[in-house]
Order: sequence, then C-alpha cells, then structure tokens
Amino acid sequence: MRVLVLSKTGDGLGIAHRIALEGHEVDVWIQDPRYKRAGVGLVGRPPSWRPLVAKADLVICDTVGFGHYEATLRRIGKQPLACNLVVEQAELNRAKGMELFEKVGIPTPPTRSFSSPRDATSAWSDKGVVVKPSGNISTAKTTVARDRASFLWALESLPSNTPVIVQELVEGIEVSTEGWWNGRSWIRPWNHTFEEKRFLNGGIGPNTGCMGNVVVVAKTKDRLVQETVGRLEPFLKRTSYRGPVDVNAIVNKDKVWALEITARFGYDAIEALAEGLDEPLTDVLFETAMGVKKEMRIDSRPMIAVRVSVPPYPHADPKEEDAGRPLLGVNKFTLKHIFLTDVYLEGGQYKWAAGDGVVYKATAIGEDFREARRRVYRTISNVTIQDMQYRTDIGKRVDPEMGKEFDTLREWGWLN
Repeated sequence: MRVLVLSKTGDGLGIAHRIALEGHEVDVWIQDPRYKRAGVGLVGRPPSWRPLVAKADLVICDTVGFGHYEATLRRIGKQPLACNLVVEQAELNRAKGMELFEKVGIPTPPTRSFSSPRDATSAWSDKGVVVKPSGNISTAKTTVARDRASFLWALESLPSNTPVIVQELVEGIEVSTEGWWNGRSWIRPWNHTFEEKRFLNGGIGPNTGCMGNVVVVAKTKDRLVQETVGRLEPFLKRTSYRGPVDVNAIVNKDKVWALEITARFGYDAIEALAEGLDEPLTDVLFETAMGVKKEMRIDSRPMIAVRVSVPPYPHADPKEEDAGRPLLGVNKFTLKHIFLTDVYLEGGQYKWAAGDGVVYKATAIGEDFREARRRVYRTISNVTIQDMQYRTDIGKRVDPEMGKEFDTLREWGWLN
C-alpha cells in the first residue's frame, strides 16, 4: 500500500514510520522547513505532495489545517483520513467549538468569546479563568490564570488580532474521551485518555501539549462516552469526516464540562493506542478512511506513552548545527515500543534531526497501571540519547495506590 501523510511540523512521523515498518511505502510531506531532516531514511520525504496523490492508496492529515484540501482530494477519488474543514473549525475556532457543544447538549464552563485579547480584559472571574486563543497556536499560549495579574499578562502575550475565549475555571478530574468515526457510525470501542500536558513532574512547568498519557479502552458505551463524544453523532453524520474525534473535559461527581474538541490524531494518545492494537495499525487507518471499519481489535489493558525529548525543548527551537546527536538502543525489539519523531537514519545510525527536540515516544501495555509504567520506563532506560529528558510520573494519577483518578471516576458512575 502507498500512504501519503500531509504534515505541518512532523507530528505524525512516528505513526508514518510504524506504517512503514508494517511493510508499506510511506511518504511524509512536512511544510515547516525546520524539519528537513526529520524522518529521512525512515520514510520518504518528498519536496512536494501533489505529484504523489494520484498513486496514494491512503492520504492522512496528521494535524488540523488541511481541511480545505478535502474537496479536491475527494474529486480525484481519495477519501482522506482526519481531513474535514467543518469539523476542524470546531477546534481551530474556540467559539464555534463551544457553540457546537451547546447545540448537541454537552455542558461547558461559563465561556465568553472575544475578537481580540484587548476586548477580553473585562472577563476576569474571582474563581479563576482559562485563556484560550483560537487558531492552530501552540498550547503554551493556553493559560490557567488564578489571579488577575496573570490573566492580564496572558492576554498581553497574545498577538493583538487573535480571537480568544475566556472560560471560568472549573474543578474536577481532567479526562479526554475519544471515538473513531467511519463516516456513518462509531467504530467500537471508545477510549479514555488521562494526559499530562506540563513539562515537569507534578504538572508544573511549561505547557507542552503532552508529555505522556494513559489510555484505557471503554469496554462499553459508558456514561462518560454517552455524555461527551457520543452526543456528537448527529453533527458528524452531517459531515464527510472520517477519523478520530476527542472531547477533552473536566468531570466531577455530578457533572461534565467539555473544554475542547479534537478531530485529528491526539499526540501522544495515538501512539499509546497503537501499542494495544491486536491488528496492524495500517489496517485500522485504511479501513476507517474507506468507511468500512466497524470494530477495532484492541487489548482492554491499560496503555501508556511517555514523551522523550532533549534540550532546548520546550523552551526554544534547536539550532541546525545541533543535528546529529546519536540515539542509542534502537533495534528490532525496541522499535515495537517506540515511535521515532524528530529522528533521521544515516549510515545505520539513528540521529536527532533537531527539528524541535521531541525525539521519540515510548509505549507499553500492562495488566494494570503499575505494570504499564514499569514496562515503559524500562524501554526508556534502554533507548538513550545524551541529555534526554522526560517525566517520571506518567500514569501515577490513575494508579489505584497513588492518584486514584480512574477508580474515582468509576465510583462516580462515569466509567464502567
């Protein structure tokens, strides 16, 4: 099979490489020139994607922002995966996302929308707020402000023409619920993700978007599925979208509040999910895009992913001369449990490509949360690079003997 991945900053390189390891011909076009080395030697890195479309059996968009190409791709007989203008706008335009939740009956925190940061200065609440800019902007610009001074600073740090929403801060357990949509109906089963977005242990430091997560399969259509992503079904039926759909939410004993929708691969949840598949990843992606997938064959045990990076990530972009640092311990055994991202292969040696600093994601599955954690950190100890950095507490907040958040959600009746 020939697979073409359209990318902005190489987010899907790990998935593309896994498809290649499953025996397929894979090309990844990356828009950002900083990533000129990333993936070289692992997958095809064409200078242009258009000449390759006609021969591609599967076209994947690894992030939002490509939705305007869907109509063109469909006209030439291609059904792209995770590519739809209507659905992606619900993520990129925060206000539209909140309107969608309201229409389908998913509660949201008290939210106000503004056309610019300057217009939002009156939106402060003594309960604290979250400032979220619209557009495909770094998650580092999403700010939780518990005092007015931090709130005003967050607004001042945004470009003056950026639309924003300001949400009142709500307390509870943060969890994402994902379903895969085949164009007509849900692909069973659904799954829940417990993600750590901050750079340092304990949830402190810069917001990177993801430093690791735990994914748990929803064995049935539980209450959390029903009251979040499940309610999007009427909306999705009116679109041509095919691919994963995720609702990130805050949950307490009595209520769920939707925070945002994601209609694309969720990093690093997609890598964790792939760890538990009992069928080739390529088959899942292809059959979803073709609209014939009805059930995903996947293990019901906890899955985990941990992001491994090198400095200056996440504080700054690396310099071009930083490229070439060797990544050691990559072999046919460890490749089953790692997803290489900002990496290239030269002369049989895996090296850092210095595109951003996210070198790989380690994954594992275990009988319980503790075993999954033990296995993933064992892999990290075997696949090393100088100055490697990663969180050592991924999965702790759902462990029954530590954070207990998974058991708490079950006690509240949200999970089965």
